[in-house]
Amino acid sequence: MRKALHHAIWPWLVALAATPMPVLAKNAPAFELKLDIDRDGKSDRAVVQQEAGGPADLYIYLDAEKPGPSRQADFVRKGLTEDRVIDLESKDKGSLSVTSCFGCGASKSTEETLTIVHRQGKFLVGGYSRNWDWNQQTSSGVETTLGDCDINYLTGKGTVSKDLEAGKPIKGKFKPVPLKDWSSEMRPKACDF
Repeated sequence: MRKALHHAIWPWLVALAATPMPVLAKNAPAFELKLDIDRDGKSDRAVVQQEAGGPADLYIYLDAEKPGPSRQADFVRKGLTEDRVIDLESKDKGSLSVTSCFGCGASKSTEETLTIVHRQGKFLVGGYSRNWDWNQQTSSGVETTLGDCDINYLTGKGTVSKDLEAGKPIKGKFKPVPLKDWSSEMRPKACDF
C-alpha cells in the first residue's frame, strides 16, 4: 500500500515542481491562462495572484515559451481589483477578460468583467461590464435593485439596464484607458446603482 501511494504521489510532485513560482508565492489562490494577447503568433501567459481578502495582482508574460524560472513579468498591475477574482478567459483577438465578484451570489452582490487588450505596444482596458443584484431590508420588506452595464472602450459605445428593462445606450463616447491607470473610480457613472 505504501509503495502504491508513493507511485501515485510522484506525478503530483513533478507537476508541482513544474508550476511557475508566481502561482505558488504566499500560497495565494491564482488563475493562469495561456493566450496570444499581443497577437504575434506566440503563446503569452496571464497570471492573477490574490491572497484571501486581499487585492488581486495581474502578471502578463509575453512570449511565455522563453525559458527562465525567475523570469520577470513583462507587465504587472498590482491591485487590479479589491473584489475576488473568479475567472480568467481569453476572448476574441487575443483579449483577456478578468471577472471578479463582491458578495458572489449573496443578497448583496456585484460582478465585474474587465477586458484587457494589447494595442500598439500598450495594455489597455478595452471593455468593462458590471451587473448587480442588491437586496436591502427596509421597513416595508426587501427592496431589490437589479442592473447591468456594458462599455466597449474600443468602439466608444455602452449600454445600461436598470431593474428588468431592456438595455439603453449610454450617452457619450468612451476611449480605451491604459491598464496601468485603471481603477474602479474610472467606471462610468451609469455603471453605479
